[in-house]
Amino acid sequence: MTTRKTLSILVMLCTLLTPLGVSSAQEMPDFVAQIETEDVMAHVRALSVAIGARPMGSAAEGLAANYVVAALSDWGYEVTVEEFDATAPAEEEDAPGTPIVSRNVIGVRPGDDKLVVVGAHVDSVTAGTGAGDNASGVAVMLATARALAGVETQHTLVFIAFGAEEGGDPPGADVYVEGLGDAASNIIAMINIDSVGVGTALNVYAGAVITWPEDENAAPTIEGGPVWVRDLALDLAAEMSLPFDTSPADTWGGFTGDWSDHYAFVLAGVPVAYFEAWQWAGAEDPWWGQETAEGDVMHSEGDVYAAVVPEKVEMTAEVVAATTYAIATGMAGGE
Repeated sequence: MTTRKTLSILVMLCTLLTPLGVSSAQEMPDFVAQIETEDVMAHVRALSVAIGARPMGSAAEGLAANYVVAALSDWGYEVTVEEFDATAPAEEEDAPGTPIVSRNVIGVRPGDDKLVVVGAHVDSVTAGTGAGDNASGVAVMLATARALAGVETQHTLVFIAFGAEEGGDPPGADVYVEGLGDAASNIIAMINIDSVGVGTALNVYAGAVITWPEDENAAPTIEGGPVWVRDLALDLAAEMSLPFDTSPADTWGGFTGDWSDHYAFVLAGVPVAYFEAWQWAGAEDPWWGQETAEGDVMHSEGDVYAAVVPEKVEMTAEVVAATTYAIATGMAGGE
């Protein structure tokens, strides 16, 4: 990373540091009007163009973490960086993994002892530049944090950029949840944003405990968890006239699998909503689906800034902000 690139990141960041207008907790702000495409996409550019691919433990992952630290700090959040040791996946089968140091960036806006967590992983694989997976998700998280920076909330807001999601052992989400211990029971809801910028259709899912069978052709066992956060997000999206759906009734049934940061929270008994852009209809594998009609973009050389659909990232940010606001202010709660 050259000095010129580092300066360009900071210049780009400076255009995004003014929190959106202070709002009363009594009335839902107009997040569709407040959150603008260019502001959200500036984060995607900073992470996937100015920084580029962000493999876990790399200097680029560290730069991305610093970018998140700067943004959350300037919007008034109390920021800590949680470093942890992990093992990156082996590049070749049966080869040992590589020891690395990754980090979670945690921004907190104190309220009562109940937590609302919004998270997205900041690392990527080395193919492409991680624009969809997951610069788009981090951009949504940051847009939500900015939109809520001046809002009075009842519950504590926690925004987390997780490290080492792409196969790290342990991933950052596990480190965070395990570090909370019994206090994890204070989390009212966790909202996970992963790969929302490229896929055909916008979706939001509930979390479930998944048991995979030995037979690769058999369906997994799905022990569905609470669905109220997912349903709240879908209801708000409908009220905002934004097109969100969920996973098909004949496979995941509105739930999702165990492959992203939400799963550590699922295992801790936390209600989750997982935002993703994906195509289920017409997919060859009904249990996996596919990202676009042409196939998956994530983890490929095609996962670059030009592949991201700005409107998808903006619309996701608007729904995530509304959902987070509703829960954090006490307008909506558990089942």
